Amino acid sequence: ASFLANPSDVRDWNIQGLPADAFSTENGVITTRGSRWPLMIDPQQQANKWVKNMEKSHDLQVVDVQMADFMRTMENAIMFGTPVLLQNVFEELDPALEPILAKAFFKRGNQTLLKLGDKEVDYNFDFKLYITTKLRNPHYTPEVSTKSSLVNFTVKEQGLEAQLLNTVVKKERPDLDKQKNELVVKVAQGKRKQTELEDLILYMLSTATGSLLDNVELIEPLDSSKTTWEEVNESLKVAEETSRKIDEASASYQPCAVRASILYFVLNDLALIDPMYQFSLEAYAELFNGSIQKSPKSDNLQERIKSLNDYHTYATYKYTTRGLFEAHKLLLSLQMCVKVLQSANLVNMDEWDFFLRGGTILDRSQQPPNPAAAWLKEEAWDNLTELDK
Repeated sequence: ASFLANPSDVRDWNIQGLPADAFSTENGVITTRGSRWPLMIDPQQQANKWVKNMEKSHDLQVVDVQMADFMRTMENAIMFGTPVLLQNVFEELDPALEPILAKAFFKRGNQTLLKLGDKEVDYNFDFKLYITTKLRNPHYTPEVSTKSSLVNFTVKEQGLEAQLLNTVVKKERPDLDKQKNELVVKVAQGKRKQTELEDLILYMLSTATGSLLDNVELIEPLDSSKTTWEEVNESLKVAEETSRKIDEASASYQPCAVRASILYFVLNDLALIDPMYQFSLEAYAELFNGSIQKSPKSDNLQERIKSLNDYHTYATYKYTTRGLFEAHKLLLSLQMCVKVLQSANLVNMDEWDFFLRGGTILDRSQQPPNPAAAWLKEEAWDNLTELDK
């Protein structure tokens, strides 16, 4: 990402809705720089939102596979060079998209053409195609996988932590957030200036004639370039040191991001109990923002973090239980409690596994005989002997 993406571009992507964590930045690089059209696995709709904002100024066409005339929109976009977002696709893509995915264009004279069905369409190289699916774990055929760049935008726990940390810092310390954004711009400008100076020096050396030592026109600009280079280098060192201090100050809010991230994944796992339980990341982010605003304020950082965590944990419980069957409410509170304790290393994992699975014995030759088989079932005796270990 540091090689293929310009820091100022990454900052623009973040403003446009791409999460600021490293995983999402790498996804953004693959999406924008890949030689094949990106097919984005996007259950939380983060990629969808980002593409819409990024390509808004380029007259983005948003189409759905259920639309009757989506191929006509596609033809027009290919001719006029406008970007297209094909959203909500399933595991099988429409065969009509095959030549577009394969980039099967051909030359006729000065024209570049693409055959779509029985039509030949002029191909404009400004055309871009983005494909998104809401499926969490789709299985695409090798034909689709080789003709597109599969990019997984499903949010990960670490990635969500980074996003939520940015949210907390933005709300709690807007001064740090502003300073960090200014630094990104400053560093990007400094590096651009250095590249320009390098190019200028190389150009002057390659076009210089005669002895370089006697060429005053060459020596003076080289001298001033060296001075400018050193100034820029010094300012970059200061900027990087300041950036490190900002990151350290931001990291003090990490416990809030960790707790909020854990709670979101508890909600996410509820879909395994009943597919009806679906929770949007966007709605959860709003809930977290509300908790930051409404939780008790304090000048003591540790007290503030504790009050925010307590408030948000209860707010998440209240928000979620409104949509649960009565039978699943106790399960939710147990999961929330255990996950929070696990993150603090306060749960003995052997005991937790025993609680979930019970005692299963594969080799009974080592097991003592059941002393009271008349009233103690075999399963209960297995549990007792395993627990005794």
